[in-house]
Amino acid sequence: MKILIVDDEATSREILKKLIGVHGNHQITTAQNGDEAWTYLDDPNRVFDLVFLDINMPGTDGLQVLGRIRQAAHLRSVKVVMCTAATDRATVAKAIQLGTQHYLVKPCSEEAVVAKLKQIETIMASAS
Repeated sequence: MKILIVDDEATSREILKKLIGVHGNHQITTAQNGDEAWTYLDDPNRVFDLVFLDINMPGTDGLQVLGRIRQAAHLRSVKVVMCTAATDRATVAKAIQLGTQHYLVKPCSEEAVVAKLKQIETIMASAS
């Protein structure tokens, strides 16, 4: 699977990259903010199956990136997992309204990340 990890905290990016990397043969790209993520996502030469997306980032935040993903026809099949410390009802509701179906609360346990990967792999396999 081709995965993009978007988080403004380098430690969070590296932990998630390591957790994902040991559980499958994935191609992982990281972005440190929403603007960098959008540069990757909007590049026709790059294709991602899955994005792990933090919400609270300076500049373009994760909800704005999610909104762009869901509005872009070429990204409709991209799965998005919000991976964030934000747990308030308004933020969760907004993420769902914008089109996420997956939400993990940081700090993400290895078990939660692996379970989410397996769930998404199953969804993708059944859609093929």
